[in-house]
Order: sequence, then structure tokens, then C-alpha cells
Amino acid sequence: MKTAVITTGGLGTREATITKTIPKTMLPLYTKSNYDSDPLLKPLIEIIFDNLYENGFRKFCIIINSSYKQTIKNHLTNDESFINILKKRDHYHDKRFLKTLSKLYKRIDNCKIVWVNQKTPMGFGHALLSAKEFVGNNNFLLHAGDTYFPNYEFIPEFIKSFKRDRQVSCNLLLESKKLLDGYGIAQIKKRNGQNVVFDVEEKPKKPKSNLAILPVYAFKPIIFDALKKTNHGYNSELQVTDAIKTMIDCNEKIVAMRIKQKWFDIGTPQRYLDALNYSFKIQH
Repeated sequence: MKTAVITTGGLGTREATITKTIPKTMLPLYTKSNYDSDPLLKPLIEIIFDNLYENGFRKFCIIINSSYKQTIKNHLTNDESFINILKKRDHYHDKRFLKTLSKLYKRIDNCKIVWVNQKTPMGFGHALLSAKEFVGNNNFLLHAGDTYFPNYEFIPEFIKSFKRDRQVSCNLLLESKKLLDGYGIAQIKKRNGQNVVFDVEEKPKKPKSNLAILPVYAFKPIIFDALKKTNHGYNSELQVTDAIKTMIDCNEKIVAMRIKQKWFDIGTPQRYLDALNYSFKIQH
């Protein structure tokens, strides 16, 4: 699998007012440096890009809001003039910065990145639907741009379990949680060694299981047909979970992989602080 769709079109109103000009996916988190023991600060979108690149992805569709278009695009665009400025300076941190940026730009140059503008945020599903032309007939990974995984060790097995069965149209990532408010919920049953999903529901008031759907998915392009058949749901928006329900109702096979590792949705000030503190802690 080489194709990834990253959604970054939300307005981030719960983290105002910084998110008026800076999207959530550009908020910084700590990462390890390849050149010394001091941690680096990178925006979340770069962390996501780096990790997907290291797992073999080379085609990226990034869904952006018109308010944030240049902020994100400028960061993930090769800036030779800035590289030249760093080359002329002789400070240690400039050289460190130069090495880090040069590595990022080499990766960017080795990829196809398409930017799709979502003029008005109308839900996770609406953002995904705007990537239909880019995805074409390819299987792909969908990754929310406000989700931080400290490591991506789950990705190879996640993709492998998706490819293992040709009948599978979608692979979900699930976590058992006590607090389920704000999550899509899945119900599964074990069949022939697979976690087969037989029902999903977006942010239910009375969840029927404790399995929360995390915002990373593997899809066949049939998801786009399902999105077109799906009515707007929670918050009067088009939801990916509802489209998955449409797929289940159309007898598409949906499976799931359960994980226990740390991850963070950085969509509120407290959750962003938790992610920032954790990202710093694991660098030492």
C-alpha cells in the first residue's frame, strides 16, 4: 500500500485562538533527533508524514481548509532559499536544522503530494470524499491529521491483515476504553481468526461495546460509493463511521485490529498538553 489520505480541514475551535491561523496538525510535538541527544520540535503533520513514509507510503493526499492552506503547504514544500540561508551560517544548531530539513525535503521530493481544498468543514466523511479522484482505484490508508501516535509499529501488521483476505473492504483500528464519549463504536465477533465487524455507530449515547474506533483506517476505494449513499448523521455532518455502516449493510466485509499502545487526539487544550508532555518524556 502506497497511498495515504490525511485530513486536516477542521477549524479547531476548541483550541482557539491559536487555531485561527495555525491548524491543529501544525501544533508542535517532541521527536528524537537523528543527529544528537537533544529532542526536536516538529509539527504533527510532519511526524505523521515521516512515519507513513518510513512505512512505505509515497502518494499523499492532504485535505486542507482554505484558511490554513498556505501554512501546511509551505511547511511540506521544499524551500531552497531557506536551505541556502542555513548553509551560509556556521552555528551548531543551524547545521542540525539543515540536516533535519534536508532529510525532510528529500522525502518530499520522493513523493507525490496532492493538496485538496475543503472550503467548508462538513465532517470527516465529507473530507474523505474530496480525495476520491486522487485515490482512484487504489487501496489506501486514511489518517486523521489531529491524531498523534508516539510510534507506528502497528502499521505493518495493520496493512498485512487488510491484504490477507481479498474479501476485506476495510480494516479498523480499535481500542478497548472505559470512557467512550466522542468515539465511534464497533461490535466484533471472532471468525476464522479474524475480528469481523458486524456493526458500528458514530458517537452513540448508549454504546453497545467498549471498542472505540481510532482515526486510522485501511480502505478499498468502495468506501467512496458508500459515502455517496450515506445520509448526514452526527452533528448534521457526513461521517466515515456511518459510511462503514453502509458498507456492512451492503455485505462488505469489515475487519478490525485491536491495539493497546499510547495515542493521543490533540483536539482539546488538555489532550494536546498530555500529548506534548508525553512526547517530551519519551525522548529522555
